[in-house]
Amino acid sequence: MERLIVDGYNVVHAWPSLKRLLAEASLEAAREKLVERLAVLGIVTGQSVTVVFDAHHSASMANSEETVDGVRVLFTRKGHSADHAIERIAYDANGSGDVITVATSDRFQRDLVRGMGGAVISALELERQVVEAEREMTRRVQRYQ
Repeated sequence: MERLIVDGYNVVHAWPSLKRLLAEASLEAAREKLVERLAVLGIVTGQSVTVVFDAHHSASMANSEETVDGVRVLFTRKGHSADHAIERIAYDANGSGDVITVATSDRFQRDLVRGMGGAVISALELERQVVEAEREMTRRVQRYQ
């Protein structure tokens, strides 16, 4: 199985459209738009998509997880970073036969994931893939109309 793990806030701050939404609306709006766009990518590529957000805006003492439009959305518990959660997911998947790709522009995170045998793409490469998936989805919808 192909699994994509996304460093949520890293991507929010890297994509101009999400950064603008963050400034003009809210952090929640930017997160929701990211998940919405990742859902299209998951549908088109067949990848299992997980997006991880730090819980530094929450007092929760436990990880929080939900599935939104097929995307697994994980908020770390207070005091734990998204980086730590991503490392744990990649480590747990090591040897499972799953192909792991992590989307982040964090240099330390990239090196760590590569060291575990995972692939890494930048936040901007992820955006390029999402745009292409959205175009493909539009083509599919138009074909059936």
